[in-house]
Amino acid sequence: MTESARAAVERNDLRMYVPVERLVFKGSPTGYEHWFVPCPVGARPDSYDALRQFLEALVLHFTRNLGFSHESFIALSRSADRSASLLLGDNARHWLPQTGLGVWVHRPAPRLLRGSDVEDLDPENLPQPMPILLRVQKQGTARLHAMTTMLGTGSGLQLLSRLEEKRLLRTLQEYHLTIITERVYRIFPWYVPLLENASIPEGFPQETLDALQGITLYVRESPEDGGVILLSTEPLRGVFEAVGCTRVDYGEETWNLPGVEA
Repeated sequence: MTESARAAVERNDLRMYVPVERLVFKGSPTGYEHWFVPCPVGARPDSYDALRQFLEALVLHFTRNLGFSHESFIALSRSADRSASLLLGDNARHWLPQTGLGVWVHRPAPRLLRGSDVEDLDPENLPQPMPILLRVQKQGTARLHAMTTMLGTGSGLQLLSRLEEKRLLRTLQEYHLTIITERVYRIFPWYVPLLENASIPEGFPQETLDALQGITLYVRESPEDGGVILLSTEPLRGVFEAVGCTRVDYGEETWNLPGVEA
């Protein structure tokens, strides 16, 4: 689709235009920087233009300038916007998605429902549902394309690592197989930790540090929080400046995304 055709489609889109403009510092849990971009799910696609530009520049900084590997995933959960399935269907042949499992780091390991669970009916003790993720296998620009295409649907997840991709996935798999005992959940080729703001306290427990091993930058669209989570072991403020963000001088530490006027 040409740029003019894309612009025409967006002008005729009946969804609301809700521009995403801010990046907020949330804290420094155990050697990480925690940032958050307030971001509605399912707004008009051009609502995410500044965020799209920012995330693309951020990922390219880590891959091209620092030599990091980039893994891109898509979560088709109930929380995702309905457009996610359509976008995936249109692009699957270009991305070659492979099925794996997402695992919430702050909840019990996935297991089958038992009779005692039904009797108890305590939602805190129920096993977590099986969050299926799709990994973009295609090399080249496919992972970056998947990230920018799916942005705003509440389904994107990105991992940036110093480790080569096969080693990273193997490291994550080895850890998760130490906590997952149900055979039906031990068959996947890879596992990815799932985080939401509630699972990022000021001090990380050891289990969270273990789940994130090998990951330098974690970026997840979090429908549960209404935004995008960034968690990094690398300092990011200098990178923000380099990619065109500008710091706001009032209140909690906030940055304008690229192209957003102060």
